[in-house]
Amino acid sequence: MFRLVVSNSHGSSSDTVMITVNPSQIDHISFEEVDWQSGKGSGTLTVIASTDSAVAQLFMSATNPDIALTPMTPLGAGRFQSLVTIRPAPERVTVTSSLGGFASTVVP
Repeated sequence: MFRLVVSNSHGSSSDTVMITVNPSQIDHISFEEVDWQSGKGSGTLTVIASTDSAVAQLFMSATNPDIALTPMTPLGAGRFQSLVTIRPAPERVTVTSSLGGFASTVVP
């Protein structure tokens, strides 16, 4: 609780104010596209994911072979993209949010 006091040339007034702070909420991540295309000597992993938060940053990682946690490129409207040249195709991709949300899927 806070006590708020306001004063001017006509006098002063005070009141007690209660401020409720809601704990931050974890956002929800969804995949729009996860694709690996073979190329000459390598392949390209494309991951497009979205979050329901306007302030989150998304990061992508993969396993077998491993890709370290990498920031994704914002596309706008909560959508993010990651393009990675890698061979062979990773088994699983995980997208993690700066707000704690995450999603994981196998690479087709």
